[in-house]
Amino acid sequence: MTDTTNAGAVEFNGNTPQLRGLAIVTTLLTLATLGIYRFWARTRLRRYFWSAFTLDGHGFEYTGKGIEKLIGFLIAVAVLAIYLGIFQIALSFAGMSLFETVDPDGDELRGMMLTYVTFIALAPLIFYAQYRARRYMLSRTKWKGIRFGAEQAAWGYSLRAIGHYMLTIVTLGILLPRQTFYLEKYKADRTWFGSVQFTQEGRWQSLYPAMKHIGIGLLVAIIGGIIAAMISQSNGSEDGAERSYVALAVLAGLMIFIGAVWLYIGFAYYNVHSHRILTGTKTLGNNIRFTSTPRTARIIGIYLLGGLIISLLAPIIAGLIGGILGVISDRALSGVDLGTGDAPAGVAVGMVLGYITLFGVFGVLNLIFIKQPILEHYAEVTTVHNAEELEDVEQREGDQMIEAEGFADALDIGAGI
Repeated sequence: MTDTTNAGAVEFNGNTPQLRGLAIVTTLLTLATLGIYRFWARTRLRRYFWSAFTLDGHGFEYTGKGIEKLIGFLIAVAVLAIYLGIFQIALSFAGMSLFETVDPDGDELRGMMLTYVTFIALAPLIFYAQYRARRYMLSRTKWKGIRFGAEQAAWGYSLRAIGHYMLTIVTLGILLPRQTFYLEKYKADRTWFGSVQFTQEGRWQSLYPAMKHIGIGLLVAIIGGIIAAMISQSNGSEDGAERSYVALAVLAGLMIFIGAVWLYIGFAYYNVHSHRILTGTKTLGNNIRFTSTPRTARIIGIYLLGGLIISLLAPIIAGLIGGILGVISDRALSGVDLGTGDAPAGVAVGMVLGYITLFGVFGVLNLIFIKQPILEHYAEVTTVHNAEELEDVEQREGDQMIEAEGFADALDIGAGI
């Protein structure tokens, strides 16, 4: 049993009014600069969230810069343009194009081939970008002045991720725990805090209990599908059994619906409990260990409640802002013909600005009602054991990473807060 007498307390000391103000300001600046400010916006938000987390009363520090992200994005766009250009030249010999619009009423085989070709072209870069983004965030994170870091192993991660995903697909998801474990192990075993290395211990088979609700959801949905298939092949008029067939059809539909919902909850349960297991078998150095016990019901509750609040507030706020902008635009553009028919120019401009603002409002509310509560929950259930040994960790040499997380931005796969 792990000794908890020297456990390090992890806390989250977020300030909702501060986050609200920061999110609004950064969103407005991002909209005003047509998206350019988003690199600085992400930097400011990370500094807020990193400093809100404390271990033994000491906050974390984020040292990344917005200009690093912008330069990294520009470098990534240039590299991707060259890469996709070369790939397109190769495809042209087969009479295909990465940028071809697929006609839904056209050749289905050609459309399928284009989908697979696009995936083959981008999959290595997507996994590469994910690892690089993680490495960049670690390299810009400090605790008590000591840097985190990760080894240069992005292409190795990319190749392994492709292999594991293909294996999971071929086995119809049966080897999902193997994929989860070995990809996490690859990242963890190459992660450092100062001069001390993380290690992912344990066995991938230990993740199978976390899949139990996925199995139940699939089983219920499959049984419902079988009943529906049997009904479709039967003659409901035989022996006056119409009512029985109707009842079975209702039962089949209900089972498929319940199975789908259960499956969704099952994946949430798997993510939460696989995190529990992997965190519990992760070490830093020889003796520093961790426990994290997030609750699936709490996570789902945050998403449901937060999603409900966002769906109610976002249209109202965006509508009010759009209306105000419409009035201002109407006065500024009075007499100007924008080709909008009978609609005043200001109203048309206000509608467009309101639509754009809606996405910004969603982002602000998502930070306040979903991301912060989830981070707070994970902090309150996480403990570092034997944390006093962190005092002996020595400084790590900094990682330059001039392209920062540009590939993750350029591929639009997200790079965290």
